[in-house]
Amino acid sequence: LDEADARLWCAPSSSPMSSLKVQLTQAAAPSPPSISFVERYKVAVEARINLKHVHRRLQVVAKLLIVATFVEDALRMLFKFDQQQQSMEIAGWTSPALHTLLPLLSLAVQSCGALLVLASSGVGGEVGCYLLLGWCVWHPFMYGQAGNREFVLETATISGGLLILLSHLLLLRTKAPLLGESGPGAVGTPARVQAVGRVLLVSFFLSFALSLAHAWAVSLPLGAGDGPGVWGRGTQAVELVLSLLVLSLCGLVVLGMKSRHVALLLAAAVFAAAVSVTAANVVTLLLHSSDTFPVEDTAGMEGVEADAATIADHQRYFFFQSMSTVGALLLLVVHGPGPLSADEQDGPLEFASEKTVA
Repeated sequence: LDEADARLWCAPSSSPMSSLKVQLTQAAAPSPPSISFVERYKVAVEARINLKHVHRRLQVVAKLLIVATFVEDALRMLFKFDQQQQSMEIAGWTSPALHTLLPLLSLAVQSCGALLVLASSGVGGEVGCYLLLGWCVWHPFMYGQAGNREFVLETATISGGLLILLSHLLLLRTKAPLLGESGPGAVGTPARVQAVGRVLLVSFFLSFALSLAHAWAVSLPLGAGDGPGVWGRGTQAVELVLSLLVLSLCGLVVLGMKSRHVALLLAAAVFAAAVSVTAANVVTLLLHSSDTFPVEDTAGMEGVEADAATIADHQRYFFFQSMSTVGALLLLVVHGPGPLSADEQDGPLEFASEKTVA
């Protein structure tokens, strides 16, 4: 064939039969699946915002917040060592040597654990999580607060966040999917650790929210027969509704149903409460810096009054405890509930910005 015949031979056919084949092929092609409004909204958001970068930054913020209370406590050990020695004596430790050794142990464990968690996403981060988890178990006993329910439950919440972080680090090290290497339905160690972390995560928040709901409901003037400190039908109804709401939210986190959204809501609530309460307390202490105040939420110090500086130190500690609770909740937002949940039984959700085209 010469060049002209070759061009003619290779040219696309424009016959009616050819056009009919094209139309039939297009008609037989499957139409794209319809997506829900939520999916369309997520696609629109991801088209404008790089959620992969947001995800990474949120992970860093969560890690910083969860170790905040350990860093603050370690710095307090360093700069107020004499007060910590007195605290050991108040906690019931009779040996003068322990008054010195226990604060030094606290400083070493908390500072090393926090640095390892922040500096490493590998084995070092795992070791840091184990150190901080061990400290969380020992902490209430060291300060004689094992009988303080709120203190223990808040420590349990932070432990839950550390377990969620640990499960993620274990997953990265093993390079294995959360469903395990033995096929669908098999659940590996990271998934089990993550499930236990979710249970612990809501422990303090549940107790704290129910206490606030009780105090608020009692103070509501709901009728002529109701008043502050007087239980009436209206007050009981309000407390019941709030209690059921909190129980429902915490149950969703434990079961892994919409747990990312619920954890984000709880994190926002804890953050707002911590900031507002701390700001109010700071203003009060500044206006009454020469007065003494009762020491609250500390077992063994009921009825004891302290100066404004000591109370401010306590308030700062509780604030960073709350920030660590926020960090623990954000870790659930970042890493998700895992396969032992209602939402992600088939594996973790992916961001559209993280998906690759084959």
